[in-house]
Amino acid sequence: MSKRSGRHAPTGAIVVAAVLVILLAVVAGVYRMSSASGSGNGASITLDPNIFTGEVHQAYLVAQQHPDLLAQLDCYCGCEQHEGHKNLLDCFRTNHGAGCPICSGEAVTAGQLADNGTPVDQIRKILYQRYGHAHMQGG
Repeated sequence: MSKRSGRHAPTGAIVVAAVLVILLAVVAGVYRMSSASGSGNGASITLDPNIFTGEVHQAYLVAQQHPDLLAQLDCYCGCEQHEGHKNLLDCFRTNHGAGCPICSGEAVTAGQLADNGTPVDQIRKILYQRYGHAHMQGG
């Protein structure tokens, strides 16, 4: 009997170890997925809002929380010409948005409007009315 239980103990330990390894791999995979999406809000594609203060902090926070919205909006500071940006979200992938009051103003405004339930097409119109003049004047 002791021979038999001696044979099963390593097998049981191996099974337990294998289960633990699998669980750790699953947990690590879930953690990696949630980190990459930043609690589902795109943190990995914007700079950390906590490195900024004031309106700039708020703007980066909006970019982190509403990346899909900002990706649908134009920026009116002229960055598409000198930075190669395609949309307002691009301004917050680097520190460009931190030094540009047009970018940060647009993001904060868009975030407030979105939080109040304003549709994207209406947000676009409002941003154009408020900030489009800067683009027309060359920045």
